[in-house]
Amino acid sequence: MTATSVGIAHPPPRLTWGRVELRPIADLDRHAWRRLHAHFRDPEIAHLNGTPPSRLPLWLLRRMLRADAARHDRRTFGIFDEHAAYIGTVELYDLRGSEATLGIIIGERSHWSRGYGGDAMRALLAFAFEQLGLERVRLHTFGDNERAQAAFRKVGFVERQRLTGPRGRVDVHMELARSAWFERRGAPPAPAAGTAQAGPARTASGAPANLSPAAADATG
Repeated sequence: MTATSVGIAHPPPRLTWGRVELRPIADLDRHAWRRLHAHFRDPEIAHLNGTPPSRLPLWLLRRMLRADAARHDRRTFGIFDEHAAYIGTVELYDLRGSEATLGIIIGERSHWSRGYGGDAMRALLAFAFEQLGLERVRLHTFGDNERAQAAFRKVGFVERQRLTGPRGRVDVHMELARSAWFERRGAPPAPAAGTAQAGPARTASGAPANLSPAAADATG
């Protein structure tokens, strides 16, 4: 049995790192949902995400994302800054066995290139490796999103391959291994997958299913 199949509390807990707190998406208030809705409608963020801007009404977007977040193969969080203001969303999805994919959107331009995305990713990676006991976390972004790639490298991700899509846009695949995370932390590894203790996307045609890290141009 794996860490993703037994012994893990769901929904997940609140997580903190540096200046950010990650709150389960079910805990978002009305203001946070309005900001999230605006992020998914933003043309620039949509381009970074590789999708058209969402045209869903807020009530339907909220229903869809909350239903997705309730799945056992996903952990989705709102990102809040040191003033408790909602600034974006981060998640692990495709949680299968000992691996998962990371997605992040920092939607507030006032928080771009200021390190908030890095703090959010570190909080989520600590959860992934130290509580869920995962062995590897993957992500993908676009080749023209150099700021996102720099942000991912800063938290430890390494590039594995580049693939050119049908429209000529380059897809960059990156990953971070459990051993590399603990090496960077300067700490001995926690129990491996299967012994983890109980712990606390690309979108499709305007209907977000995963929060693609392509939008992490804003991570800084």
